[in-house]
Amino acid sequence: MCKPYSIFKRHTGIYYVQFRMSDGSRSTSKSTGCRTRIEAERKAMEWVVNGQIPSRINGKELSNSFTSVDKIKFMNDLRTSHFTDEEIRSIIKVLKERKFISSAVICKSPEDKPIEDFLLNFWDFEKSPYVKEKKLKNQTIHQSYCATMKSRVKLYWIPMLMGRSVGSITRKDVQQIFNDESILKLAPKTINSIVSSLTVPLKWAFFNDLTENNCFDGILKCGQKSQKRDILTLEQAAAVFATQWENDSAKLANELAFYTGMRQGEIAGLQVQDIGVDRIYIRHSWSKYDGLKETKTNESREIKIPPKVRDALLMQASLNPFDEGQSSFVFFGLVPKQPTDPKNWLKYFRRALKASGHPEPNKICFHAWRHLWCSRVKDLISDNRVIMAGSGHKTETMLNHYSEHIVMENALAKLEKVQEELFLPIIEAADVEYSIVDEA
Repeated sequence: MCKPYSIFKRHTGIYYVQFRMSDGSRSTSKSTGCRTRIEAERKAMEWVVNGQIPSRINGKELSNSFTSVDKIKFMNDLRTSHFTDEEIRSIIKVLKERKFISSAVICKSPEDKPIEDFLLNFWDFEKSPYVKEKKLKNQTIHQSYCATMKSRVKLYWIPMLMGRSVGSITRKDVQQIFNDESILKLAPKTINSIVSSLTVPLKWAFFNDLTENNCFDGILKCGQKSQKRDILTLEQAAAVFATQWENDSAKLANELAFYTGMRQGEIAGLQVQDIGVDRIYIRHSWSKYDGLKETKTNESREIKIPPKVRDALLMQASLNPFDEGQSSFVFFGLVPKQPTDPKNWLKYFRRALKASGHPEPNKICFHAWRHLWCSRVKDLISDNRVIMAGSGHKTETMLNHYSEHIVMENALAKLEKVQEELFLPIIEAADVEYSIVDEA
């Protein structure tokens, strides 16, 4: 009877055994740890009968890991047989289902794309397939958002994941970010943005067959309890506008934000054609990445202004050295078809705050004017629909629904009355001849 193995001795004096597979092939050689053939035969037969072939023998003790002839054959088949991609995926699926592996990537498959290349391309506004999809579906996405996410990827994720493939990234990799103490010191909103800079691309990859790993569900983000923003009182606002400003154009931009509650980008995007007889037509916003675009809510609105503010805006626009007609920017920059950098407005605002005696000017931002406007207008107008008609807020579903039924002129008249009562006396008290000392 043919034995299911063959035994031979090596120059060390130790007997080795090879097992015959069902297909006629042989296993790799395994040491029996025996120096006589009889002991080696007994050991080999014991392994065959019990189906427990040690993975390794060092001559003194047996390994605690065992295998069988069938498993040896299976391993040999994995090493030598040809498999289709579908068969490989089936093997990976079984191993994942049995919790032997968490992820695996087939070489030269879509999942094998380097994660750093994928992420950088994903957040490249001009090249991103995600951006193209958003545009095709008439969804808004701005260059500034993509630029922010791309910078977060470069700063936080690529150093952590470089060299890995898209398909190898798991939920555990995403959660590693919460173990970084330096990141946990950041604001919750910033941390969540960092997480999204990875999970948004991986979610897109999952639904586009670039990975089989769901890395986006079940990730608990940080609670975003808003920190109360520092804003000025009306008395402090009066003091800051009564002081001497270093830049009259910046002062006018701040006065406009104070009186109307307009966003910084909306003021930067203001053009001559947007200045009416008694109101401003807020149609655009300006971003250094996107240029002139629609407002944040993609909707135009109007806000009334007094003659003093209208005349100051028109005089400011008249100083524009570029002949651009009605499309001229009111707060023009040093190059055609581009407004000044709005960061200058905050710089001069904080200098005026310091000169007026404010204790912590660096805690006040330009957007604080909008908060002040909404807060104080709310003191005198209880109807949120009226306030939202002026502020452009569209965040509450029911208020959005009701705002469709407001008579716009009535809403503007109410706002005008409150604006004149709250804000106009302060601006009129700050009587100044406007001139330009602009900085790009």
